[in-house]
Amino acid sequence: MSGGTFPTAGFNAMELKSNTQTRSTQTLSGRTQRSQINSQYFSFKLVSPPLTRTEYAPIMAFIMKQGGKFGSFTVVPPLLSSTAGTAAGTHTITTNYAAGVSTVVANGGSGTFKTGDLIKFSNHDKVYMLTADTNADTDSTDTFEIYPPLRTAITNSTTIVYDNVPFKVFLTSDTVQTNVGNPELFTYEITVREDT
Repeated sequence: MSGGTFPTAGFNAMELKSNTQTRSTQTLSGRTQRSQINSQYFSFKLVSPPLTRTEYAPIMAFIMKQGGKFGSFTVVPPLLSSTAGTAAGTHTITTNYAAGVSTVVANGGSGTFKTGDLIKFSNHDKVYMLTADTNADTDSTDTFEIYPPLRTAITNSTTIVYDNVPFKVFLTSDTVQTNVGNPELFTYEITVREDT
C-alpha cells in the first residue's frame, strides 16, 4: 500500500530540522539539571514549484498512496544527500560498535568527508551527520565522528552510505492539501519526519 522513493524532481525547497529531546528541571535556587534522550530525528518540509497537471498528478498519487501518516517511503534530498567532499569507493567499518557510540573507524575508499555531511550505515535506516572532517586513505583507518550517537549496533562488515543518502520517512499529517492557481498550476507542501 505504501513505500517507494519520492520523486525529488517534484520540489524546489526543503527545510531540514534536527529534533532532539532534552529534559530540563530547575531547582528553587536556580540550578538547572538537563538530561538528553537518545531520540534525535530529522524532519523536513518539501515545497514544490508551480507544476502543470501532468507533472503534479504522479506526485500527488504517490503522496496519497502513503495513506497519511501510515506509510513509510524514501526521500533522497538533492544537494544535501551527497558528501561535500571528494569521497570515493567503499568505506567499511573495521570493528563492531554498540549503540550509543559517536566515533567509528572505517577503512577502504579514498577522498574527504566534510563536517555537516549526512551519512548512514548499510545495516539500518537512521541518518547521521558528521561533526568533523575525515580524510580517507585506502592504506589506513579513518575516524568518523557522528551525531547523534549510533542508534543501532554496527559490525565490521557494515559500509558507509555517503552518496544519495536515503531518508526513510513518513508524513506528519493525515491531511494532504493541494493548491490550484490560475493558469492551471498546482503546488504542494508536505512535512515528513524520519522513520527509524
